[in-house]
Amino acid sequence: MTKRTADIAKLDDLGGSIHGMHPRNQYKNNPPNFKQLAKECPELQPFVCGLESNPYIDFKNPEASRLCPTVPNRLNYILWLQDLLKETMQDKPDHILGMDIGVGASCIYPLLGCVSDPTWSFIGTDIDQVSIEYAQKNVERNQLQDRITLIHNTDPNLIFLWDKIPLNSRFAFSMCNPPFYESEDEIKDNSQAKLLEPSAICTGTKGEMITKGGEYGFIERMIKESILHKGRIKWYTSMIGQKKTIKPIVNTLKDLNINNYVVTEFNQGKTKRWAIGWSFDTQRAVDARSLDFYRPKSQFTIQLPKDISHVHSKTIDILQDLAIKFNQEDGHHIILEGSPKANTWSRAARRKKNCVTPRDCDGLFGFRCELIPNNNSDASRTELDTIVKMSWMAGEDRNLFESFWNHLKKRLEEACGIERGCTFGDSKKKV
Repeated sequence: MTKRTADIAKLDDLGGSIHGMHPRNQYKNNPPNFKQLAKECPELQPFVCGLESNPYIDFKNPEASRLCPTVPNRLNYILWLQDLLKETMQDKPDHILGMDIGVGASCIYPLLGCVSDPTWSFIGTDIDQVSIEYAQKNVERNQLQDRITLIHNTDPNLIFLWDKIPLNSRFAFSMCNPPFYESEDEIKDNSQAKLLEPSAICTGTKGEMITKGGEYGFIERMIKESILHKGRIKWYTSMIGQKKTIKPIVNTLKDLNINNYVVTEFNQGKTKRWAIGWSFDTQRAVDARSLDFYRPKSQFTIQLPKDISHVHSKTIDILQDLAIKFNQEDGHHIILEGSPKANTWSRAARRKKNCVTPRDCDGLFGFRCELIPNNNSDASRTELDTIVKMSWMAGEDRNLFESFWNHLKKRLEEACGIERGCTFGDSKKKV
């Protein structure tokens, strides 16, 4: 969809497809009433089809595409960002500042973000002066001038405009819907390669759709710029329009020793999009919706042939033996969270058990251990099995976390009657 609009779209006038949405998306079970919107907004009426039966907007009409971007799939991006921040910010601040790179004429992401969360504000940038002018009108129409600031990027070689942003500004996130293609030929080839007729057409300007190196080249430049500024933004994120881009981007992150990243998918009706986020902080996202195939190695599970009360008791015994303090949350399953102050599980530490001095620090890493009753256990057995899921929640040293997990797993398996060299169920499954 184009980000440029000849008409100034009011936020409440926008709608879109309703399939595969984020669980909190307000349109998930409440599709837009285009018939009513057409009555309230006469300029929309020519683009609404099936008014007497099943009203919808024909986004294959270029004028309809220019009128407004679809909202529900863009709201998915906003809600995913909210999930990332909720999970990785220990205390929610009173004010959250985000950056939208390529804000576009509709200014749709800052508008959605500010409406969705009253603590959010934005700085939006764009290389197109006309888009900035229309975006400013949309901001004013929605009375959000005090929360959305727009900056014209006069240097297309720069992504982050730090020279135009106050030095003390710290952003919770950056977001971007980058140009997907490297050339007009690539757009044409991509369109011809589709087996089915597209549900919408591309009507963006060249600047919105084409960039040197395509979307991979753009996101790669974004990653390299982020290394120069690191902590000024907690989560750097970008939309991805082509699945083939994901693996090269993940490999770039790995090559640059960035191991705190997450990839997600937005499945919106017939349209699929993806997003990637990376951070230089030690807090890691585990619960936010993500694709496990691309997930960094930070979560493990084992299945044990004992009920949850037995596994719980043995887990506590082991943690106490290792002098690791933890918090417990009870419910359908049990959650234990902790942050070891010292390595008390290595062979050297075990030999010098009484000589290990905990560090005066926040912890070597953070972990979350979930004990879950396995309702799919063998019906012939008299007790339910237990699934143990261990997640790396914070820290920089993956090897240290894995050594802790391997020690805990070994002792739990022994406590549940699993001999060394044997497994029960899928005990070495990586999630």
